[in-house]
Amino acid sequence: MANFDHIESVKGESGQVVMGRLTKDVDLFEGMIEVCKEHGIQTATFQCIGSLKQVGMVQINQNAEGDIGYTDTIHIEKPVEILSGTGFIGLDVNGELDVHFHGLIVDPDGNITGGHFLKGENPTAVTMEYVLKPASGIHLQREIDDHWKLPVFKFSQGRS
Repeated sequence: MANFDHIESVKGESGQVVMGRLTKDVDLFEGMIEVCKEHGIQTATFQCIGSLKQVGMVQINQNAEGDIGYTDTIHIEKPVEILSGTGFIGLDVNGELDVHFHGLIVDPDGNITGGHFLKGENPTAVTMEYVLKPASGIHLQREIDDHWKLPVFKFSQGRS
């Protein structure tokens, strides 16, 4: 693993692709975790487009003192289209499959926004089409970051 002071980098292999869709009412995170379980995948990237009934997400925030953090949960209680969405699949701090996903969305009124989506709060409206790219030789697992005190994905060479 390369470590240039504040950069983590590992090289793995990606030769397989899983494509499919999530159907009405399937939560984005829970659906992608089930796809990974079905195919024995622990480390991957994915992209998706489609529609959601509602959204639960947070956005980056900065307070008056300049401290960086996240907003409280933002709930959008109407259908949206994901214009662009990308994420990682790895393991949480307890070794269970976990998703990290950011998306750009548009609502029926044409308002565009995006952010860091939250598990269990993003059910499919019509369909969610995805391409999932497993990575071998890379281990991706959340650990508490020393600076932020949040569980972030750590990248390491090895099992996947």
